[in-house]
Amino acid sequence: MSSVKIATYNIWKDDGNFPQRIYDLSTQLRSKKLDVICFQEDFNCEEFSSSKFLNIELDFNYITTNTRKKHRNGVLSSSNLTILSRYNVKLLEEVYFNKGDDEERAFQIIEVSLKKEKLILVNTHLCHISSKTRIEQIEEILNYLKKYDNYDLALLCGDLNAQPNSDELKLLEKKGFVSKNIQQSHENGVTIDYILYKTNIEDILVNSKVILKNYSDHYCLVNKFNF
Repeated sequence: MSSVKIATYNIWKDDGNFPQRIYDLSTQLRSKKLDVICFQEDFNCEEFSSSKFLNIELDFNYITTNTRKKHRNGVLSSSNLTILSRYNVKLLEEVYFNKGDDEERAFQIIEVSLKKEKLILVNTHLCHISSKTRIEQIEEILNYLKKYDNYDLALLCGDLNAQPNSDELKLLEKKGFVSKNIQQSHENGVTIDYILYKTNIEDILVNSKVILKNYSDHYCLVNKFNF
């Protein structure tokens, strides 16, 4: 039986007790023995990158996409989408919804190669303002995924800024995506972070839990897939 532990985690740019909370988080991530981590709001500037620092502890494969570049606390920085993976990964697509806008958003399509299976994984951070815009963004992701239908497992991970009973989640469910997360993923008591999956594997088992509640305004969501 194969297994893989996938995490998604919005790490809150340079807010809160930064960068000390990132320093503290590095040891925690190493102890969780994760296989693939999808970051959103990954702070990056010339002097410091949260994910690069975290990867010092993990020494994983690394893919990042620069988004939402602006001055934060007087420093020009980006708020990246980033993948860390112990398995080989390949960036297939890097798509911007609104390139160059102040609230620039994007998604990554990544191929993850396990020992036997191949996974297709989307990492994204959707608009926080408008449900209509989020639906349009999801439709664009789904349209891109049509060309990648030969994978054992398709994953859509990230901060979707949409709650479980929303039209956004209903659209994804209608397209065959499943979410096992029933726990709150944000300190405000809402569930907006997801690892949704779609697969033809008959005997797949999925366990979902929330961990690491003290290092961001979001919590880290982990799904373990056994197949």
